[in-house]
Amino acid sequence: MLLLFLLVPLTVWFGAFLLWLYWYDLNSWFAPESARRAGPKPAGQMEPNDQRGRSTAPQEKLFEEDRQKLEDILKRRS
Repeated sequence: MLLLFLLVPLTVWFGAFLLWLYWYDLNSWFAPESARRAGPKPAGQMEPNDQRGRSTAPQEKLFEEDRQKLEDILKRRS
């Protein structure tokens, strides 16, 4: 009886570990065929409107006074 109380939880934990370990492989069995083949596009084949990874303009602009202060500090250091 003690052996049963030890083996059942260990077996369940081992099964849960295997499920966790191979989750993506198991998930791919139930995914549609188009989702299995679809992968990331190579960099040369990206859509022209796709802006991921590109920054067209800086997000923040420095005001003229702040820019002058920073230039003065840099001039003093050199």
